[in-house]
Amino acid sequence: MKRMMKKNIVAMVALSLLLVPCLMVGGTAEAKVNITLWTLFGGGEGSIMTSLVEKFNAEHPDIVLEEQIIEWSQYYNKLMTGLLADEAPNVGIMHLAVLPDYASRGVLNPIEGIVPAEFTDKFLPNIIEKAHYDGSLFAIPIDTHPMVLYYNKTVLKEAGIAEENMIPKTWDDLIANAKQVKEKTGKWGLTLETGPMLGERWWIAVYTQLGATFLDETTGKLVVDVDKAAQAYELISSFVKADLEPAPADYPECESLFTNNETAYHMNGVWAMSVYPDTEGLDFGVTSIPAIEGSAPYTWGDSHSLIFPKGSNEEQLKAAVTFGQWFSEQTMEWAKAGHLPVNKGVLDSEAFLNLPLRKNYVGVSKNAVLAPSVKGWSQIRQEMWEVGERLIGGELDPQSAAQEIKKRIEDISAAQE
Repeated sequence: MKRMMKKNIVAMVALSLLLVPCLMVGGTAEAKVNITLWTLFGGGEGSIMTSLVEKFNAEHPDIVLEEQIIEWSQYYNKLMTGLLADEAPNVGIMHLAVLPDYASRGVLNPIEGIVPAEFTDKFLPNIIEKAHYDGSLFAIPIDTHPMVLYYNKTVLKEAGIAEENMIPKTWDDLIANAKQVKEKTGKWGLTLETGPMLGERWWIAVYTQLGATFLDETTGKLVVDVDKAAQAYELISSFVKADLEPAPADYPECESLFTNNETAYHMNGVWAMSVYPDTEGLDFGVTSIPAIEGSAPYTWGDSHSLIFPKGSNEEQLKAAVTFGQWFSEQTMEWAKAGHLPVNKGVLDSEAFLNLPLRKNYVGVSKNAVLAPSVKGWSQIRQEMWEVGERLIGGELDPQSAAQEIKKRIEDISAAQE
C-alpha cells in the first residue's frame, strides 16, 4: 500500500512538472507583455513619473512597463541612436516641437488607427494639432509647459511696490517696476536664463505678440518678418542695456537669485512650480508674461508627449498605446509638477484648479505658441539660442540679429525641401 501511494505521489509530481510549461503558455506569465519607456525627467518631475509607472504596472498585471531615465542633455542623441540601431524603446518622451524631425524619417508609429476616434477630442485643440504630422497622429500629449512670469513679493515690497501693482500687464509696466526695484534696493529687476529662455522662448513670445508668424500658410515655408524680429530683439536688449537684468546668466544662477530674494521678476517655465511652493523663505506669485500694448499675452510653449518608435511587435505597440491613454487620464497627478494638463477634463477639474496658484496661470495654455509642424526645428531653435546670446553680448544689434536669424531660418527651411 505504501509503495502504491509512493508511486502515485511520484506520478503526480511528474505530471505537475509537465503541466508547468502549459500553464506558463496559457496563464499570466506568458501573457505578460514587456515594454520599455525612456524618460528625461529628474527632480520632482522624475519622482512623479516613476510613481505613475509603478501605479500603471499595479493596475495592469498583463503588462510590465520598465522605465529608463536618461539625462536631458543626452536624451535626444540617445533616442536617435536607438532608432537608427533598432534599439529604441517601445514608448518615449518627445517635445512636440521636434516631432516632425522624427515622424518625417519614418521611425515613429502612427497611432490614429489604434486609439479610439473620439480620444483626440479630449485635448486642447492647439496642442493635439501639433501631435499630428502630415495628416497622421504620432503622439499623445501629456502636458503643455509654457513660459510664465514669477514675481517675488518680498523684493517688490522692499522696493515700495504695492501688491495690487506687482503684476505687470505690459512690458512698459515691467520695465517701470524693474527700474524702481533697481533704484530702491540695488537688486535685479528681471532674471532669465540667456540661452534657450531668452533667445528662443522670450523672443518667440514678443515676436508673436507683435503679430508675426513663422509659417506662410500659402507656401508652407518658414518666413521671418525682419522688422518685427528687430522690434522683439530691441525690447529684449533694452532690459540688459538698462542694467535691469544680469547677462549672460545660466539657469542655476537665475534660480538662485529668485529663490534667495535677489530679483523681483523671473521668467521661467511652469515646471518651476514643482519647486517654488516648497522653497523656504520664498513669497512669490505667478502670472502670464506681459504683452505688447493691444496684444494678447502670447508666450512660448511646448508639450511633452508620448511617442511610439517603430520596432515594437503588435502586442507591444498595443500595450504602449494603452499606457499612453491611461497616462492621459492621470495627468492630474502629473500636473503637480507644475505642468498644465492638455486633457480638458483634467484641466477644467476642481482638483487641478485647487492646486497651489494654478488658477493664476491656468489660462496661459490658450496663449501658448508652439513651434510650427515643420522639419528642421531642432536646428532652428539652436540658431535662435546663439543669435540671442550674441545680441545680449553686444556682438549684434537688434537689426543685424533680425537679419541673421532670418537668413539662418530660411536656409535651414530650404535645406529640408
